[in-house]
Amino acid sequence: MLSNYTKNLSDYVKKRGINLSKVARDTGLSYPALYSSLMDSERNRDLRDYEFMSICFFLGVDPREFADKEPDKVLM
Repeated sequence: MLSNYTKNLSDYVKKRGINLSKVARDTGLSYPALYSSLMDSERNRDLRDYEFMSICFFLGVDPREFADKEPDKVLM
């Protein structure tokens, strides 16, 4: 089961059409790992702490925005 942090960040990325290739290039994170965590609903791979923080920093979003909220209630 995915954490709320991963689910909420995944929803944020999907709804805004954020390009994962650019995120991977600019953060140095692995594209396959990002895709597995944020786009592939069958993988159920949680983001690692450093991945989560790197993505939030890249997006310019406070990581606390994704904590303990219902997945569809984040930064709408």
